[in-house]
Amino acid sequence: MAITKGAQIRYSILDKCFSNPGINYTKTKLLDTINSELVELGYDGIALRQMQYDIAFMESSEGFNIELAEDLKDGKKRIYRYADPKFSLADHPLNQSDQEQLKTTLSILSRYRYREDFEWLDELLPRIEAAFEFAHSDYSSLISYQSNRDYVGQSWVGKIYNYLIQKKVIETTYRSFNQEQAENRVIHPYHLKQFNNRWFLFGHQISENGYSGLTTLALDRIINILPSDVKFIATNINWGDYFDEIIGVSKSGEKPVLITLRFRESRIKYIDTKPIHGATQKKVATDPSGLTRTIEVIPNRELYQLLLSFGEDVTVVSPDSVKQKMKEKIQQMKENY
Repeated sequence: MAITKGAQIRYSILDKCFSNPGINYTKTKLLDTINSELVELGYDGIALRQMQYDIAFMESSEGFNIELAEDLKDGKKRIYRYADPKFSLADHPLNQSDQEQLKTTLSILSRYRYREDFEWLDELLPRIEAAFEFAHSDYSSLISYQSNRDYVGQSWVGKIYNYLIQKKVIETTYRSFNQEQAENRVIHPYHLKQFNNRWFLFGHQISENGYSGLTTLALDRIINILPSDVKFIATNINWGDYFDEIIGVSKSGEKPVLITLRFRESRIKYIDTKPIHGATQKKVATDPSGLTRTIEVIPNRELYQLLLSFGEDVTVVSPDSVKQKMKEKIQQMKENY
């Protein structure tokens, strides 16, 4: 029997509850949790009988075959938890039917990998094949990817993405690194972006006592997210163009400036094959050495971090404002030693 999207979401919620040893999920608490998350995702809640059917299906179905503990109690009420505390469906191998469906999907996607707007498939397809061992019995020895499994904000990506699709205002409990106490922020979410192995949410914040306007939240500083009944305010920002003037995610109201950089000969080929800023990086035709490049961006924290990462292999030729900022940062580094 085919599993619908709504059912699959319920199974995922149940799996998360069953694999959480920190909460005693009685029948009532389990149903409340399922319905709460379904409503947040835009689905209708379910009755107790439907939840019981779902659990029975997960216990008996070939695709799940879960085993729940029988003897865990909270008073006289049964606690629903996996018999094996290390078990999770996320680590469970796909059954034959799921494998065939996934392979068919990959085959369809592969037809589009050479189209201009689908370059991301060149990375996605091998990543999926490696994860599910479709291509090679020892695929991990052939290809590796940069990732951060311990990144705290990863758990919010899926939930925020659903709110983006629904155009749903959210209320976040947020604490930045320079705050001693968390604060509540009402956010109209617009865009998610990953940079340097971290995720960032861009949205419109309205505050009676603090800042109102476009804001950026690091997902690893979010403590909690709840849906809000506030009417969603749309944006006219073209997110495809928004990041063209910067490196990273920090954008001020300043105008882009033309920055001239001179690299060592040993580094220049790396700069050309992996541009610092692909949208604007150019060779300087008047430079006989061929080692000078220009980029046109808004100077921000990420730009300076990137330039400093090149160490002695780069020199900022102009403008003076960027040169001075680099001097200050280098002097501060020198004082550390």
